[in-house]
Amino acid sequence: MRGLAETFAGRIEVVELNFDDRGLDDARRQLGITSQAQYVLVNAAGEVVGRWWGVINEAALTEDLEALLLT
Repeated sequence: MRGLAETFAGRIEVVELNFDDRGLDDARRQLGITSQAQYVLVNAAGEVVGRWWGVINEAALTEDLEALLLT
């Protein structure tokens, strides 16, 4: 994810939530994150527009992020 954060710097904000940090329970609950290695894509309006689990295909995710930027 850090590579994508660098690629999209200034255009997309990447936020990492440590699953073991109990202080982030409300944020995880709000986003519907229920397990580790879960990724949520939220648009500028705060709507969840994508969700992935496990290992992410960086090329496919890059396409999804580029598409989101066009909307």
